[in-house]
Amino acid sequence: MRILRKFPALLIAPLLLLATSSSAAPAKEQQRLDGNYQCVRLEFQGQSAPCQRPPLVLNKDGSYEIWGEHGTYEVVQGRWLVLSHSKRRGLGHFLDSHEIVFEYRVGSRACRVTFRRVFDAPPGYRWG
Repeated sequence: MRILRKFPALLIAPLLLLATSSSAAPAKEQQRLDGNYQCVRLEFQGQSAPCQRPPLVLNKDGSYEIWGEHGTYEVVQGRWLVLSHSKRRGLGHFLDSHEIVFEYRVGSRACRVTFRRVFDAPPGYRWG
């Protein structure tokens, strides 16, 4: 107890360490987002259909490509995917670490598009 009275920083140091490690988590998560995300479901006016669109590509350098659009992406608050040049789709949100959903309106109609991450087999291996 005497040591803690003389060195109050010993009480604060573990809290600072905990705060620093938890704030670093979103950056690590963002680094693992790069890859291809296949469009798997399109919902429009309550009707659902398989999606045959080109994939959403998130690159390691923070750039993206989707439906002929190029720009940069950012993860906000560990939950929202912001695409710099996306005017129509708005924010995407993560259902889990492998699925991204965009919800937006086309006129007065609600639209929801779900993308699922595509995992490639390691070199020399095949899935299945």
